[in-house]
Amino acid sequence: MTELKNFGETTNVEITILVDNRADLMLKSSDTVKRFTDKPLLAEHGFSALVDLRDAGMRILWDAGVTRIALLENAERMGIDLATVDKIALSHGHYDHYAAMTDVLEKIAVRPSVREWDADATIEEMENWAKGRSVPFIAHPHVFRERWKISERTGKKYGPIIIPRKDWEAAGADLILSEEPYRLGPGCWTTGAVPRLSLESAGIPTNLAYRKGDEFIPDYLEDDQAIVINVRGKGLVVLSGCAHSGIVNTANYAREISGVDKVWAIIGGYHLGRSNAEDIQYAVDEIKKLNPEMVVPMHCTGFDAINEFANQMPGAFVVGSVGMRCLF
Repeated sequence: MTELKNFGETTNVEITILVDNRADLMLKSSDTVKRFTDKPLLAEHGFSALVDLRDAGMRILWDAGVTRIALLENAERMGIDLATVDKIALSHGHYDHYAAMTDVLEKIAVRPSVREWDADATIEEMENWAKGRSVPFIAHPHVFRERWKISERTGKKYGPIIIPRKDWEAAGADLILSEEPYRLGPGCWTTGAVPRLSLESAGIPTNLAYRKGDEFIPDYLEDDQAIVINVRGKGLVVLSGCAHSGIVNTANYAREISGVDKVWAIIGGYHLGRSNAEDIQYAVDEIKKLNPEMVVPMHCTGFDAINEFANQMPGAFVVGSVGMRCLF
């Protein structure tokens, strides 16, 4: 894909991490990263972030963690009202990114209260009134694949793993399924499917498949996507989920579709947790070439890779944790 026309830009952006693998009350704040230390927060092997386009007056929820507990509890402890979320976007169809989604939708899309209608009210008027309570929910269509785990030793299949699509729709999700980039707000887009042009392979699962009829097909997570925000006077903020497509591919594709060369920040999962030293070094080297002002490897990045980014990019590296707010 070539550069999108009218990608746009925005200002005064705040990204709050609601779910991550790490919680730490000892981390210090800076001018651009504020740490929540008023109350202890819950960590879990999942991810969720709140994107606040403040000047545009829009809030976007990105993913929903691995349990029904941490996201809701952390939001309450931080004083964040999930009912103020305007849109939801999903990075991909893995359980550690959507477990609390039904609960969140029920908080956002408050059920319509009892209302008396005039005798001349039309069905269309009633439907439009009810639809106004729904929440735009943006995802790649492949998130709804029927997924299975396959034992690498025995070949035995375990599943199915299916996203509760009907539950989400019943709770108020107005599904917008797009393989291509989708505009979330001014200067803020999903990437859609990310082309896999680099040597990155850490995010490609070896024991997963999806079922199509009677056939089980290797699952390469084609539904993986990220959020890209073009911040005026700075550049691109890339917010990944797991970056199964490769964090280098993701950052470079963000540059391609936006037409903006400068990557200001890369936040989220880099999916290097089970990578060897060579693959980790490749990712570090390629990200260094982009010269970002901020790198925040989180969630599935893994201890070894996080250490390498910290050691080799000390001026840009920021320790990721639940409750942090990144200001742009």
